[in-house]
Amino acid sequence: MWLLILAGSFLQQPGRTTWDTKLDLTTDPGGFLARALHLWNPEASFGELQNQAYGYLFPLGPFFWFGEAVGLPDWVTQRLWSALLLVVAYEGTRYVARALGFSVFPGVVAGLVYAFSPRLLGSVGVLTGEVLPGAMLPWAVLPLILARTGAMSPRAAGLWSGVAVLCMGGVNAVGTLAVLPIALAVILGSVRERAGRALLGWWALGVGFACAWWLAPLLLLGRFSPPFLDFIETASATTSAT
Repeated sequence: MWLLILAGSFLQQPGRTTWDTKLDLTTDPGGFLARALHLWNPEASFGELQNQAYGYLFPLGPFFWFGEAVGLPDWVTQRLWSALLLVVAYEGTRYVARALGFSVFPGVVAGLVYAFSPRLLGSVGVLTGEVLPGAMLPWAVLPLILARTGAMSPRAAGLWSGVAVLCMGGVNAVGTLAVLPIALAVILGSVRERAGRALLGWWALGVGFACAWWLAPLLLLGRFSPPFLDFIETASATTSAT
């Protein structure tokens, strides 16, 4: 399946790059990551506040920087990243299915259905920052399921789930926060038990640390940035064109 996903990614317009949210992430990842350390960017638009550029510092940005460092063409790095997200989504769902007691074949089907869902497959080439939370969601849920079955301790499960949330990045804060209720729902099913309450506590701690690195810069950005979402993402703005 990995080879199928990889081949499918490279068959999409070989030799051409896509506009993956930030053009300079593809063309100059090192420079982009250096600028992401600062709230103000003097090199574009006569100076600008960068919108959540810090969210690319991990894991998306380093992947593109590594591709440039080893001399890969820009489009190859893009396709490898897109394929990686689909593989991560597939494998995570497959492992979740096995943890729930399904046999091998249903697990493979579940993984393919999730990885090739319209949301993931339709955006994996152009908005990977928004796809990343969904791709990592099964890995955030998996330790919690293992904890409920007794295969993992509440502390290990909560912290490992936090590591998966960390890998969701901070490009889109809403995208990351939007998937967390699914993991929370898994925990709440056992919250009446002592182990369930321990799992909830360790999970909250892990997720809190995982989100702190981008939440603090987001609050800082909010002190200076105008409320541009009121103009570009209202219901009328997003639907009038269609």
